Amino acid sequence: MTAFAPLALLLAGGCTFNEHLPQVDIHGTVVIPREAATRQVLNAATGQLEEVVDSRAIGPVFLGAYASIDEPGLNYDFPHPEIGPIFKEGETGNAYPYGGGTVGRFDYACYQALVCKVVTGRFTTYDDILDYFETVVQEPVVDDRGTAVDSEAAFQAYCFELFNYTDDDELGFLTQDEDDLDFVENSAGDFEAEYDLWAVDYYQGMQIWGWLDTPDEAYNFSTCDVDRGENNQEYSNDYRYGANVPDVLNFPGENISEGDYIISAPITLDFEDADAFRDAGEEPTVTIDYLAD
Repeated sequence: MTAFAPLALLLAGGCTFNEHLPQVDIHGTVVIPREAATRQVLNAATGQLEEVVDSRAIGPVFLGAYASIDEPGLNYDFPHPEIGPIFKEGETGNAYPYGGGTVGRFDYACYQALVCKVVTGRFTTYDDILDYFETVVQEPVVDDRGTAVDSEAAFQAYCFELFNYTDDDELGFLTQDEDDLDFVENSAGDFEAEYDLWAVDYYQGMQIWGWLDTPDEAYNFSTCDVDRGENNQEYSNDYRYGANVPDVLNFPGENISEGDYIISAPITLDFEDADAFRDAGEEPTVTIDYLAD
C-alpha cells in the first residue's frame, strides 16, 4: 500500500499531465445579428407581412480555423478563407481548414416534410416544432401520407415506432431543457451561442472564421442534401433522411448563398504555440455580421 501512496495522492490532487499536443480545443461564443433570426410572416387576419423574431429560425453555424481569410472580391464576393491550388478548370481550390465544428446540425425529424429542415439545439418539444412550422414557416407539418400532424402525441408515437425508441432523450432534434438551447438573446437584442472546435491543429496566426446557413424563401438550406443519408423504406416510403453536403468547411464558397451571414472580422490566434494558447485560456468571441447578396 505504501508504495502506491504518492500516485494516489497525485491523482486525488487533480494534477494532469501536459502532453504538449499540437492540437487544441477552442471554446468561445458566436454572435449573430437579430436580423438573421427575423422572418417576414403573413398575418392571415390583416393580409399584411409582419416581422417575426424567433431563435428557432437560426440555421446551422459552421466554424473553422484557417491559415488566413481573403477580403471580398479576391475569389468570392464575401470574406472567404484563402484557397489552395486549383487543379482542374471550373473547380475551386481547397481551403484546408485546421479543424472546425458547428453550432447545430441537421437531424431527421421523423417525417419526409421535415427532411433537411430541422436543426438540433433549436426545439424543445414536438409542439415546438409543429408551432414553428405552422406560424413562422407557415407550412404545417404533414405525415408521410400528406395528413397534417395535429398533436404532440401523434408526432411522438410516429417517431417511437419509426426508430424503435422509448424516450424523447433518444431524439437528437429535441433539446429537453430550454436552458440547453444553443442560441439566446443577449442584452443588445442579438443572439449568441457557445461553440466548441475540438482537436484543432494549432498554428500561430491562424484565424477563426465561419458562416450561418440561412434558409431561402422556400425554407431550403444550401448545406443539406435531401438525396443523402439513410434511406427510409418504411411501408410505401422511399426517400432519404437528408444529410450535410460533404466538405462544407473545405469548400465553403460552394455552399454560401444569398441571405447567409458570414464573419467579416475573423479572430486571429497569435499565441506562439498550442501550449501558450492553452495557458492563456482564451475563449474567442466571433461575430457573424456580413450579409451575402
